[in-house]
Amino acid sequence: MKAWKRVGDAELLHNGWRKIFRKTFVMANGKQMQAEIFDKDGSEAAAVIALTPDMRVIIARQFRCGPERIFDELPGGIVNAGESPKEAALRELEEETGYEAGRVEYLGKVYKHAWMAMSFNYYIAYDCIPSGRGSSQDKFEDIEVDEISISQLIDNARNTKMSDTEAVFLAYETLKKLEEEA
Repeated sequence: MKAWKRVGDAELLHNGWRKIFRKTFVMANGKQMQAEIFDKDGSEAAAVIALTPDMRVIIARQFRCGPERIFDELPGGIVNAGESPKEAALRELEEETGYEAGRVEYLGKVYKHAWMAMSFNYYIAYDCIPSGRGSSQDKFEDIEVDEISISQLIDNARNTKMSDTEAVFLAYETLKKLEEEA
């Protein structure tokens, strides 16, 4: 299979909380195809499975507008200019939950779906403790911080109770091993 060739620059269609771009491609058969794509090329997000010293998972419980449901989310968000994905994940952990991490390991990078340019970087953090500075949520965040078991996190991923299920997949063997040791 041969990759399609993009023709011209992406056209910005919507510049809100999410950006939507129109891109034109020439397919292998010579036909042109237009696609509406979420987010700017090269944009990144990061999230973290944050574990306390006693292997509880710190979650950011919040309402999500798309599915119109409350999810037990992993702390995370957009990677800012000049910031690494790891720095973003740790910043979001503290901003959303008021916790800071001890040791951190990279789990991997994921593209959520075929119509989004943003990549998502996932981490697992150990020995997370309250920072003493509290959380500093954005003006449109309404987060309830809680701690759940590893088995509840896995159950949430299986049963549409969270959005970053890819992180659980990337960390699955590690999480099962930690659960057995606890």
